[in-house]
Amino acid sequence: MSGFLFFLGCCVGSFLNVVIWRLPALGTIVSFKNRTAPLTLSWPPSHCPMCHNAIPWYRNIPVLGWLMLRGKCGSCQAPISARYPLVELGTGLIYLALYLGFFDAHWNNGPTPDFSGGAVAMVLYLVFVSCLLAASAIDADFFIIPLRIPYLIMAVALASCVFGAPKMLPSVVPASIGGKLAFGGTVGLLLSNALIYLKILPRSFATPHAATDHVDNVPLPLIPPPTLQKSWPQIAAGFIIAVIVSLVWVLCSATTAALATMVGGVLAFLIGILPRPMLAPDDSQLVLEESADVNARREISKEILFLLPPLCLAILAAAVPIALPALPWLERLLGVLLGLLVGGGMIWVIRIIGTLVVGRVAMGAADAPLMAAIGAVVGVPAVIVVFFLAPILGLVWAVVLKFQGKPNILPYGPWLSMAAILTLFIGNPIIHWYAQQLFPANAVPQRSSVIWPGEPTNPFSAGGSKP
Repeated sequence: MSGFLFFLGCCVGSFLNVVIWRLPALGTIVSFKNRTAPLTLSWPPSHCPMCHNAIPWYRNIPVLGWLMLRGKCGSCQAPISARYPLVELGTGLIYLALYLGFFDAHWNNGPTPDFSGGAVAMVLYLVFVSCLLAASAIDADFFIIPLRIPYLIMAVALASCVFGAPKMLPSVVPASIGGKLAFGGTVGLLLSNALIYLKILPRSFATPHAATDHVDNVPLPLIPPPTLQKSWPQIAAGFIIAVIVSLVWVLCSATTAALATMVGGVLAFLIGILPRPMLAPDDSQLVLEESADVNARREISKEILFLLPPLCLAILAAAVPIALPALPWLERLLGVLLGLLVGGGMIWVIRIIGTLVVGRVAMGAADAPLMAAIGAVVGVPAVIVVFFLAPILGLVWAVVLKFQGKPNILPYGPWLSMAAILTLFIGNPIIHWYAQQLFPANAVPQRSSVIWPGEPTNPFSAGGSKP
């Protein structure tokens, strides 16, 4: 099963390479083999962008195909970017880490979601991770996140409320404050969207650009796929990561091996996507100019109006007695909705405050839907961990850009996504450790095989009783 999940992840990574380059330009009219038609994810078929020869299946095997071709087209010898095998390798390692971590090493066996729900939970998390990887690479290249990606995550999470098992998704008791906040906030969010649709509320930043948002029905110009001349340093880094992960598997416990595999997959993926393609436009200066909108404060005030109905109705619902039935699917639904509201709300508040303070667009609007989608899957406690972990990861890359003398313009999507993927493993131990620091007398032991340094042995494994 581990081998199957790794191979499946590599195949999905191969498909993500297509999504990353085609989704932003979906619908653009292109010509191929005497046919002119709109670009789709399946047409034109896989081919060399230089000689336009089709790529046979035996040269399109994930990772191995690139190595057998030595990074060059088999027909015209044009260089093939190392991004392709690194995205495939990174996705395969992350898929493998999820299976090993949740089914073998038993990471995250606590109040946050895990794979205990079985196959439906597996599908949810694999779709979740795949969407985050695609959003990360697109944001790294174009400084945009196609909104259909977070919307897909939200749709899968909401659908899983009906088909899932109790531990699969975040859940809240309907009669609790959290359940009422989720109910009222969701009604308010639907109301705000209806007011926008009816043009009663004004739409902020009506002309989309890189600094604010991306409209899915307006395709970007299609640029050629990446062709990097210096691919072997990246491949060498990927090889070193694979060797280290393999050694950890041999020498360490399953718990450590699962975490090392996850971190290795994230690093391999980032090494593949972060060096911008040579043929991609340099949007750094464009983003700086567009974020310095002279009307930024006026436009952002329209978003405050949008957030007022969800905020007011959430507070009202928490204050007024509401009899919501205690149904399992409703508990999961409200848990998903509460995570969605809190996740998106945190990023949106930062965007508004930052814009009001500095007078320029502080954060892309698509980051809020992405964080909302993350919160819908991981729940409120874990999405707070993502919120604080993402800037730490981004700061590391900012230091790299500083040493390279490049503009310190960072798309935030990759760091939100990587923080969310890592939080699937480390989120619950971090929450548990922090709760112990705040409330050492009342902290409930974590039902997991993961014991942090200095933490007492789990009494559940020794026949202890729950306090």
